Amino acid sequence: MYDLIIRDATIVSSTGRSVADVALKGGLIAYVGPRPPRRAKEELSAMGKFMMPGVIDTAVQFDPNGDSGFWERESRAAVTGGVTSVLALPGGDHPVIDTATAKRRAKNANHGSWTNWALWGAANGNNAAELDVAHRDGLIIAALAYLGERADGISMNSNKLDNYLAFAGTVGVQLDFNESTAAEPVGARELLEAAQAIRPIHLVHLSTAAELNLLDPVRGALPVTAGCTPHHLFLTNDETPIHTSPPVRGERDRRTLWAAVKRGRLDCVASDHHPYDETANGVPGTELMFPLMLSAVRYGRLSLELLVSLCSESPARIFGLENKGRIAKGMDADLVLFSEGEISRVQPGSLKSTAGWSPYTDREAAPKPELVFVNGQLVARRGELVANKPSGTCLTAQA
Repeated sequence: MYDLIIRDATIVSSTGRSVADVALKGGLIAYVGPRPPRRAKEELSAMGKFMMPGVIDTAVQFDPNGDSGFWERESRAAVTGGVTSVLALPGGDHPVIDTATAKRRAKNANHGSWTNWALWGAANGNNAAELDVAHRDGLIIAALAYLGERADGISMNSNKLDNYLAFAGTVGVQLDFNESTAAEPVGARELLEAAQAIRPIHLVHLSTAAELNLLDPVRGALPVTAGCTPHHLFLTNDETPIHTSPPVRGERDRRTLWAAVKRGRLDCVASDHHPYDETANGVPGTELMFPLMLSAVRYGRLSLELLVSLCSESPARIFGLENKGRIAKGMDADLVLFSEGEISRVQPGSLKSTAGWSPYTDREAAPKPELVFVNGQLVARRGELVANKPSGTCLTAQA
C-alpha cells in the first residue's frame, strides 16, 4: 500500500508536460503513470495543478553566527516558498574550512532543518587537503572559492585555484568583479584555465554582461556552468539601495541576464540568502525565489519548462544529487504543487525569514506554492507550515 497518491497532476519537466498520478511511499516516488497498481492510505486531487520537483537553492546562509535557531527558522521560511533542498554557503562567524568547522555547522543543521541540506566548504587557497577529507567524510558537498578581498578572511588569490583541481566534489568560483564596466573580471583567465584542465567549474552569482561575454565563447566547449540570483534579475542599483556581493547592477546588466536566461546561457538560479537586516551585507530571498521566477513565467520571460530546469534539474545535475530534480520512480519525494498565472504583491507580514525585511516588498510575485512535500511529507500549504516537525536530511553527492 502506498502512503499517498496524488491524482491527475500536470507534471512539468524541462522536456515538456504530462498528466499522471504520482504515488509516494517511504519518502520516495513509488509510481508515476496513469493508474497506480495499489491503493494508498490517502489520496489527493491535483486536477488543474502543476507539479514539479522541489526547488534546490544552491546558495543560502542559514548559520551566520553559530546559532542553531537561525537554521531552523530560515529553513522554515525557505520551505514555505517551495525550496526543499539547500546548499549552505561557507562564510559567517565560523567559516567552513576543514572537518572541525564542517562538523560544527552540520550540528546546527541537524538541530532541525525543514529542508534537505548540504554544506559548501570555503577554499582559502591553502586548505585543499582539509576540504578533500571533509568531502570524503560526507561533511561538505562542494568547495567555493571567493576570488578577491572579503572581511571574513576566506577569500583567495585566483592563482591558487589550481590547488583544487583534484577536489572530488563540485568546485564553485565567485569572481572578484565590482565594476560592471570592466573589460574582464579578476580571476577570469584562471577560471578558464582550470576548466581547460577538464575540471568542471560552477560560476556562482554571475551578475554582469562582461561575465557573460567571457563565458559565451567557451560554453559547450569547456565544462563551465553558471548561476545568477533573483536580486540581479529583478533589481537595479538605481532603486532602493541594498548591500550585497556582488553588488546589484544597472539596467543594462539586468536585461542582459534575462536575455541569457531565455537563451539557455545560464544554468540555475540561487537566492544568496542572508538573514540580516537592511544595514548589513546580504539580501533575504530564499522563500521568494520560486514565486519571483514563477511571476516571470506569467510575463513571458521564461517558460515553465525552463523554470524547472533552472530551479530543480540543473542544480541537481551540477552538484551530483542523483535522487533530486526529477519526478520518476525511485527519486526522493520532494515535490511542489502550484497554479500558474496568479500574481500578487509581496506583503511583509507574509514573510517568515528573521531578516524582517525584503527588497521585494510591494513588488509583484506569484503566490507561494499550494503544497510542498519534503521526503514524502507534506510540510507547507499556501505559505504556511502544516507539518509537526522538520523532515530535512543531509545530502550527499554521487560521483
